[in-house]
Amino acid sequence: MGNVSSYLSKNLLDWTTGAAAATQPPARWVGLSDGAPTSVSASEINSATLASRVTALFGAAASPTQSASNTASILFGPFSSPGVASGLIVFDGSPVGSSNMLWYGSLLTARSFMAGDALYLAAGSLSISLS
Repeated sequence: MGNVSSYLSKNLLDWTTGAAAATQPPARWVGLSDGAPTSVSASEINSATLASRVTALFGAAASPTQSASNTASILFGPFSSPGVASGLIVFDGSPVGSSNMLWYGSLLTARSFMAGDALYLAAGSLSISLS
């Protein structure tokens, strides 16, 4: 997942150039997308499936890979209705509509799910990089 949202790219540039201060989000949340997310559209799965955002914990960036990975497993579900997950989005908050998208990416393979299913991401399986 190396795709930076428009919101985060502005904050990274402001922080790097000293043009403005950036505030670190108190937590990171991961959501599922049913379409291909972009820098300005999360395409987040409808809340009718009960695919709520979940807290994500990340370790410090590693060298020389310049990446950071989740340090704890992430569990979505159980889902209340069938659907398809095509991507993951990292946000700076849990409320839909009042938090900012930070990172986004497509799954290597879209995942179909039925009511009662869950989607599990093992620790270390979600990697974020700047390259």
